[in-house]
Amino acid sequence: MKKTRLCVLGLAASLGLTGSAHATLIGLTQSYPDVSLNNTYLIYDNNAVDSNTGLLKVVSFGSTLSKDSVLNGGSSVTHSVTQLYTSSTDHTPDTMLTIAIRRSNGNWYQTNATGVNEVTIDFGQSTSGASFSWQGQITNFGWDDRSGYFGKQMDATWTMDSDQYVNMPSDLSNFVDGMLTSAMASFEGGINISNSAGFTNMSNPWQRDWVFGGGVSNKAIQNLLTPYLKGLANQNCGGRRTSNCFQGFIDSNVFADVFVPVPPAAFLWAGALATLVPSMRRMKNNKLFLKECST
Repeated sequence: MKKTRLCVLGLAASLGLTGSAHATLIGLTQSYPDVSLNNTYLIYDNNAVDSNTGLLKVVSFGSTLSKDSVLNGGSSVTHSVTQLYTSSTDHTPDTMLTIAIRRSNGNWYQTNATGVNEVTIDFGQSTSGASFSWQGQITNFGWDDRSGYFGKQMDATWTMDSDQYVNMPSDLSNFVDGMLTSAMASFEGGINISNSAGFTNMSNPWQRDWVFGGGVSNKAIQNLLTPYLKGLANQNCGGRRTSNCFQGFIDSNVFADVFVPVPPAAFLWAGALATLVPSMRRMKNNKLFLKECST
């Protein structure tokens, strides 16, 4: 029985199968390279996808691509580039992530609806500086619902569809178009989102509309977010109105990171992308699992 259980788990891992019946945190460990989202806001519309499904948008004013976190025996030096999504004529942040969430239980909802469950880290506004783009698909989502820590942490998994780079500096010269897309072909990346205010004083958070972020109670910040606020409920939550209503603009420290899993990163920094194991070898390994488990 123990051997059978281990074989099933091993086969699932080799095929890259993941799944969860609950919305609890997936539990992801930060790895590099990653893109950290700067000046980030969480905007949730509880019925944006359909009457049973809401849409969480993560919008940011900038993003930073980092090759690593700590170098030189513990120094804080990093190899990174930052790009901005605003300019003198465009003051609106860009959408980085869109995640479909069931209103009834907070579970991730798999759908092919346009503009839903996507990673859309686009090029910045600069036409001459270093810039980058990561595009992909969200494959799962979870959040922390522990008492006293309600909704302060969220995470997700994703697959990469394309990665592109322009005018990268010499210390990031190994970032070339399609490099990580190839490296991630057999792996899922990770996303971590922290939200310091959380849902502690909010019942049915996925059945209400809300906006979290730094200084978001300030009217000037709200004006910058105007394009994302049009579909939110026009009636405030309160009294008997506890769903399909607007909870409010909630000041919070929001941080988000979109990162590549460890195996592709290891290949990248070893300079051995050409030696990535092809899908046929994965099939061979799966056959070995089946042979071993059949004995």
